[in-house]
Amino acid sequence: MLLLFLSALVLIVPGCWSKYELTERGFVMGVALDQGENGKIALTTQIYRPTPAKGGSGPSTEASNINIKTTGASVMEAVRDIPIQLGRKAQWSHMRVIVVGEKLARKADIGKLLDFFYRDHEPRHSVSLIVAKGSAAKLLEKQPLVEQTTGQQLLRARESAYNDAGKTMDTTLLDLVVQMRSAHSDAAVSYVYENKKDKQTFNAAGLALFKKGKMTGVLPAKQVEGLLMLRNEYNAGVVEVACPGRKGESESLEILVLQTKIKPRLRGDEATVQVRARADVAIGELKCTSIETRADEAELVRKTEEKLQSQMTGAVRELQTRKTDVIGIGNRIYRMNPGKWKQMKKNWDNQFAETRFDIRVDVRIVTSGTASGKPVLSEAP
Repeated sequence: MLLLFLSALVLIVPGCWSKYELTERGFVMGVALDQGENGKIALTTQIYRPTPAKGGSGPSTEASNINIKTTGASVMEAVRDIPIQLGRKAQWSHMRVIVVGEKLARKADIGKLLDFFYRDHEPRHSVSLIVAKGSAAKLLEKQPLVEQTTGQQLLRARESAYNDAGKTMDTTLLDLVVQMRSAHSDAAVSYVYENKKDKQTFNAAGLALFKKGKMTGVLPAKQVEGLLMLRNEYNAGVVEVACPGRKGESESLEILVLQTKIKPRLRGDEATVQVRARADVAIGELKCTSIETRADEAELVRKTEEKLQSQMTGAVRELQTRKTDVIGIGNRIYRMNPGKWKQMKKNWDNQFAETRFDIRVDVRIVTSGTASGKPVLSEAP
């Protein structure tokens, strides 16, 4: 009897109770948020436009995306005006990036600004978040180099800059809320800017720094590598070791693996930080070193350790000057001793600026590549 009832129920209930036709939706690939006139928000929404091949004449040369520009007192008001121009409702489930213009990021609380994307059920919290130097909309207007849309190009540029070069961070909507809802809410977001030499391209490098929800400055790309090492988030990159006595010449080593352990220590109301890092490297270029003995290898290892230590120390000093703890020391103290953190929290910015870091690095050379441990085309004696 129960089986018959369930069978009848299946026949009664429709199969597509919440279906949408593809022709009713415009799939969003990227969004740009800028400061508009009269305090309004200027929203640029990049919609994917399928471009089918034309029979007999090769693929279509039309752009694969269009940009819809709307404004509103809030993000949601600007979003509601998209169908006026597009003739379709925006579909947010396939969005790749959200780009915020620097002017707006410095003026508005980014948590409140992005509230729509956290609250609506369609956007994924894995969407990449980027801050743009100048106009965010201007970046979405550029033509993609190898991807179908500019939104996808921005995503890939940011991913490669993080995974392969260590020049920026992997920041998503989820990453931002985790940073800002932590015990210490200083945050860092991927940064992108127009290439000065080629106006049609952009560079994903550096980090936008946030304090109390508002952007306070930019951490240069050369300091980002050291920060990623401190955060144990460094995936791959290159370390340059200067050739002694040869101005402008350096040798390159590829960092294959780098693991960092960081431990705050409390003594009364003062904190010190112990940093221990281990790295496996491969020789990429040799110009002034010949590794013929263990002593030669030990000397190159020493120089590499000093350079990596210098990179981390440089990042620490830069962040201490800005009184911005995106290394996460305050959060570690909170997890270690919540009661002590409660006493230190109000003055942590100043205390962080004076905190002493003990940084040590151990390097191991695991390969010299396909050539011997000396310059391939060394000068004749």
